[in-house]
Amino acid sequence: MAKCFSNTCTDDGICSSPCNSFSEEFEIPELPKGKRIKFILLNSWDDPHYIGLNTIEIFSSSGKRSKIIDAETNARETVGDLYSIFYSDQATSSDRQQLWSARYDKMSCPVYITAVLEHDEHIAMVRIWNYDTTRVHALRGVHDLVILLDDIMIFQGEISCAFTADNELKPLGDTILFTTDEKILEKIAENDICLIDDEVIASSLNMLNADTDFKASVPRQSTPSPPSSHRPLTGVSLKLSSPNKTSETFTYDNNGKLDEKWTLDTSCAESTANDIKVKVLHLELLENWGAPDCIGLTGIQFLSRNGVPLNCKCCITASIRSDIVPRLLNGQTLTRNREDMWLVPYSAGTSPPRITISFPTATPLIGVCFWNYNASLEMSYAGVRKIQLYFDAKPYAQIIELRKAPGFVFFDFVQDIFFNQYLPPPLPEIPVISGFIYQVRLLSTWGDEFYIGLNGIELYDENDELVELQPQNIAAFPESVNILPGVNGDPRTCENLINGINETTCASHMWLTPILPNRCVRVFIVFDYPMAIIKIILYNYTKTPERGVRHVSVSVDDLIVFSGEVPASTTKTTAKLPIMLNE
Repeated sequence: MAKCFSNTCTDDGICSSPCNSFSEEFEIPELPKGKRIKFILLNSWDDPHYIGLNTIEIFSSSGKRSKIIDAETNARETVGDLYSIFYSDQATSSDRQQLWSARYDKMSCPVYITAVLEHDEHIAMVRIWNYDTTRVHALRGVHDLVILLDDIMIFQGEISCAFTADNELKPLGDTILFTTDEKILEKIAENDICLIDDEVIASSLNMLNADTDFKASVPRQSTPSPPSSHRPLTGVSLKLSSPNKTSETFTYDNNGKLDEKWTLDTSCAESTANDIKVKVLHLELLENWGAPDCIGLTGIQFLSRNGVPLNCKCCITASIRSDIVPRLLNGQTLTRNREDMWLVPYSAGTSPPRITISFPTATPLIGVCFWNYNASLEMSYAGVRKIQLYFDAKPYAQIIELRKAPGFVFFDFVQDIFFNQYLPPPLPEIPVISGFIYQVRLLSTWGDEFYIGLNGIELYDENDELVELQPQNIAAFPESVNILPGVNGDPRTCENLINGINETTCASHMWLTPILPNRCVRVFIVFDYPMAIIKIILYNYTKTPERGVRHVSVSVDDLIVFSGEVPASTTKTTAKLPIMLNE
């Protein structure tokens, strides 16, 4: 229970009266009004000497950030400028001088910060960004916080530790709302630096408008782009002909850059047993992953013989929003930018949206690559779940189930559909977990603060047989120590996790990756159709046992199915953890 320190400490940090306890029935007030706001930092997450903050944002009922005319603290030893935590526009900075911390172990009362507003204001929202220079020093962040407005408590509670902010692309502060008025929240969104360059969708009815009403997202300069994960890319290049400008063709590489050199002439290609000659390909979008009123895709690519991406002129149209459907062929597939995606209205029970691709001549295809809608985790549910293909008006043998996009770009989420190989296994007779993406989150180590690793991972199907995984099935974020500056060619890459050499002391058969601030290390096992798995075995890191994983969680298609502790290895013995998913 939080304690009251509103009137018990003098400016020199000495208690002048006993502290009382707050009621457990405390409720956050609606739009409290005042001028003097005090933040009482009751304790840190685990640092015995220092406590600190990154940024404090205060929004009034007008939607604008409140202007601070004075700030003070009772702490005697501090690092950083106190005023900077109220005026910073770089809430994710890890520069120690731009953050603020205070030594509290010699004080008899908790550290507090008092800010004086320019006017009496109704407070609508406060956001706290915790201390986060490094994963270790994030423990200096505030754990329990009390907020007083003109000596009246308006908040008491726990603030998240910065390194636990598991939000895919960038950390977010702890938001404390003092109103649910939608008009006020919309005004705040207009001035919120966290939302100006990101997706703001007030309700499901705004999903379609978001596709065109918002400009492209621009990364904040204070947040470096996350290191990419590794998953072998399927796409190489693609040539596009706009339906409105049939005389112009564009060739793109995987990075969306123009490439006028690489071409593939398919005009004289002959059909084989593995490909299908197609002149007109129809895609009928039958079902999404749960969004109430829209459906969409990020990208499409066609595969010719030997799995080579097709590079020929084609015309693409759609039954709805045909003007933006060429985005699906622009090569910008590893993205969360809505302006590189196609999103249209959808309602179950009505005529499904249809995409039509016309080739100049009958063109041999062996498959299609899909990148599902990926604007955000929430909007990934607008992605296509079931799709029917038509080759020159003839339906493909079965309806295809597409994998939901992850909502982030930690790995290449492409799904390859090969026409002669797409045969999802039948549902198992016994109750068993089945899914497209098995994700292992590595939450802590056995002592190392900077690196974490594993020797291997094994998955077993419903018959308790080892699943043979290929490089395209595995991805990790961060991929390995090779993402670090000055590190190149280190053999401890994520492919080693599935090479079958698990109980080993040879480092070249292990996987090691850095622990990044505000990021959770992840391993992804990705399938192109739902795979039933009854058991996962994790083999812990042996070269330096302290770098082995300790706490893990396992999720299947975003549903957490296990959390627990992995035994520590020794330098001579590999520890392993069997995770049973059928219990």
